[in-house]
Amino acid sequence: MTREPASGPLDREIGPGRFQQPDGPEDSRNRAAALGAGLLLLLLVVGIPVALVSLGGVPQIPTSLPSRDQLTATLDITQVLAVLVWVVWLAWLQFTVCVAVEFRSALSGVGLPRRVPLAGPSQRLARVLVVSVLLISTAAGQASAAVASVLPEHGPSSASSISVSVDGGAATPTPVVDTAAATAAATEQAAVQGETTYWLGDMQLSPEEGMELAGQRVYVVQPPDGRYHDNLWDIAERSLGDGRRYHEVFELNKHRDQPDGHALTLERLIYPNWLLVMPEDAVGVERVTAIVTPVAAVEPAPVIETPVAATDVAAAAETSVPGSGAVVQAESQDGIGTAGLVGAGLLAAGLLVAVDQLRRRRRTDEPSPDAVEVEVALRIGADPQRAILLDRGLRQLAEGLRAAGHELPGVFGAVVDDTGVELRLSPPSTAAPAPWRVLGTGAAWRLDAADVDLDARTGTAPFPGLVSLGRDADDRDVLIDLEAAQGPIAIVGDLDVAREVASAWAAELVTNRWSDGLHVTGVDLPDGLDALPGGRYDTAASAADVLPRLRERRADVLGSSVLTGRLRSGGAGTWVPEYLVLGSTPVGSAAQQLVELTATSQRSPLGVVCVGALPGARWQLVAEADGRLSARVLDLDVRANRLTSRQVTALGELLTEAPEPARAVDEKRAAIEHEGAVERPPVVAPARTVEPADLEAALVRVLVLGEPRVETPRTIEDSRRALATELVVYLALHPEGAHANVLAAALWPRGVTTEVRESLFARTAEWLGTDVDGKPNLVRGDDGHVRLSEHVVVDWDVVRSLLARARRAADPAAERSDLAAALRLARGAVLSARPAGRYSWLARVRLERASQALLVDTVHRLVVLCRDGDDPAGAQSVAWAGLRLAPTEELLWRDLVRAAAALGGADAVRPVARDLEATLHAAGAPTVSPATRALLEELAPGYDDAVLGSA
Repeated sequence: MTREPASGPLDREIGPGRFQQPDGPEDSRNRAAALGAGLLLLLLVVGIPVALVSLGGVPQIPTSLPSRDQLTATLDITQVLAVLVWVVWLAWLQFTVCVAVEFRSALSGVGLPRRVPLAGPSQRLARVLVVSVLLISTAAGQASAAVASVLPEHGPSSASSISVSVDGGAATPTPVVDTAAATAAATEQAAVQGETTYWLGDMQLSPEEGMELAGQRVYVVQPPDGRYHDNLWDIAERSLGDGRRYHEVFELNKHRDQPDGHALTLERLIYPNWLLVMPEDAVGVERVTAIVTPVAAVEPAPVIETPVAATDVAAAAETSVPGSGAVVQAESQDGIGTAGLVGAGLLAAGLLVAVDQLRRRRRTDEPSPDAVEVEVALRIGADPQRAILLDRGLRQLAEGLRAAGHELPGVFGAVVDDTGVELRLSPPSTAAPAPWRVLGTGAAWRLDAADVDLDARTGTAPFPGLVSLGRDADDRDVLIDLEAAQGPIAIVGDLDVAREVASAWAAELVTNRWSDGLHVTGVDLPDGLDALPGGRYDTAASAADVLPRLRERRADVLGSSVLTGRLRSGGAGTWVPEYLVLGSTPVGSAAQQLVELTATSQRSPLGVVCVGALPGARWQLVAEADGRLSARVLDLDVRANRLTSRQVTALGELLTEAPEPARAVDEKRAAIEHEGAVERPPVVAPARTVEPADLEAALVRVLVLGEPRVETPRTIEDSRRALATELVVYLALHPEGAHANVLAAALWPRGVTTEVRESLFARTAEWLGTDVDGKPNLVRGDDGHVRLSEHVVVDWDVVRSLLARARRAADPAAERSDLAAALRLARGAVLSARPAGRYSWLARVRLERASQALLVDTVHRLVVLCRDGDDPAGAQSVAWAGLRLAPTEELLWRDLVRAAAALGGADAVRPVARDLEATLHAAGAPTVSPATRALLEELAPGYDDAVLGSA
């Protein structure tokens, strides 16, 4: 989990300027060494034979075989010198061959040099001298950047580039075909709409480099370190795990112009600060990211009355999935900023579950623009699959250890990715129950994703103190266990970022899946955290106010083993963690007491997390201004999960239920009377009225109510159906069409290449086929906009047509007929059963809530018409049908209670009331609303208050 510290933007020049290195002592020494090596090489290769010839040291070549007398005679000095001359010439020849082999390898690109037989030391010396001589050309190459910077700039290569489109206030990634015209258009558009900067980790690239490399993994060739020079073999070995894969790196970069005017043509000649495109599976290699800052913020679109008119804006993410290509982070200068949430997989997953649960059981207010952007970011960034893997895997581990009679291991951290879960242990242990595997000497245990029992939904949550810090360079979620610190944890460095990290920790601890029981108290944290659900979060005015509670808890757990106790007790009672999260640094006696209460020699379910340096803190994590979080003692470095104060405010809005609308001054009487005082939501008919018969006869039907589905006589591969369906559904809810760039940003919020986008459009067009006139059902205009043919019929348009006509009906019978026809088509609100991880753009359309309200109103109105028409059985049937669409909607439950009372009196009301209580309880609602309670008390007097709960 380590990561070498990257150079900041001020440490490197931008673009070609980084090749213009100032002359300094180190540079002078390198050049002197290179010149010295060149002179020595010249002396050895040329000087030695010249000297020998000039001194008469030409070797004597025998003309006949020696006689016996010559072989047995005593050697004289002449013969010894002749032998020595031969030895010198042979040594020179061997060294010269080594030099030739090394130069050929370096200059011909044949890869590693061949070994010269019996020439180990000679070849090593030749290699050192040859490499040192080549430094002269390397230095010249770097110096040539000064000239290259004034020459005509190289255009982008054949790689995909990025232009920027801003529509309605947010920027979107726009992959374009790499032509001179497209590049010029992109530059001109960016100049008008905003500034685009390109980043490789913490290093800013020039616009030319950035446009060429955006979305790709790129390695920066490192400068020489002593006598070591970066090379393709070592780069491949470090990044790809096999030095022999250097050929792949060479092929990706062959003949690609570098900003210093050179290009990679020889496999052994690379210059420092070159940018090398790497294969997608490269490890520890950053991806080039484009960040767009619009010139001026655009006011967000207002709440739209018509359900089909939605803003054509899609946000893009800061990070990229492997192979996705271009990446754009789009935030207005005064925007809420959601890039951090986009990458916060486990944090976002927990918060999104909390938001969705609230909406299922209670009504919420229409969100503000900030809240909409936060919800979109949560839906893009949430990784529920990893959260499930971690939750199920940990429970599976606890059950396996309990069955084997073993204790829980000393887990201090975890790493989760799509392939499985790894736990980091201290001390090491080899007692891992199958299917968990021991790695190495037992310092880590691993559970592969394929071995996770997804049905293990119950059992002990063994490590509720695990909290995710963020994602590392390999896109893995990294967690630490706060219990394992055995004392306070301090987040130091940039205090603003540290406070945002602490807020994220508090929010995740309260909402994650793998903590059944846990209580968090916040001090000096944003107020919006108060809205976190489940009663697991409280606030306090100061740390001193929490000390009595911590003392009481310490007395309960002192001298006991939390790991043993939690496994035996199922994690309940005493072993429920109690955490204090401070947005500031405690001072004075309060700081000392907090350290004394929580610093223990063994694991404890008590803990303190604070922002700022705290004497006595066991762990210290460093927050950087760029959002990175590191801890040397824990060997981790991640891009941190963070929640700003403004994001917390928006989250609080999403997590706050709307008050029950006032019916009248006398709430009890209003509850048992006609609920006609409820303000009905507006209905805006589609531009073209469509009937149920049109939907039935259409060759292509788009069903967006409930689970999204596209029905067409043609087929498409199952693996491509989900994405093609999302494309068609997006267009179905935007009948005016959308630009191809906007579509790409909506479907691939983390970025996409032009080729992938166009391939999807082509496949979808083929899937939808043509209309009765032979024209395509997926229309691509000359202006780049994409829309559906008018012959494609959408079920939501049919429902709205029926509801609009019902509002104008001349008599109750006609209204009742249209309302019933609309309900027969409704399988739920718009996209209420959408697949996880898709349709994040729906929050901006603001249609899910509007369609739900409209369907509930339709059911209620039809119930009223049945009741007024003396048809209580019909009213009951309609109410039950409505509750299948909105199970926790209490307005419909009250309709059902009235219908039951009309049919069977109080005895018929009581079972309905029990069903109501069970449904709300399953949805997490602790009690019924006052209006519902008043109605039940009126129609079923004496009903058990304990069943209903207290108001």
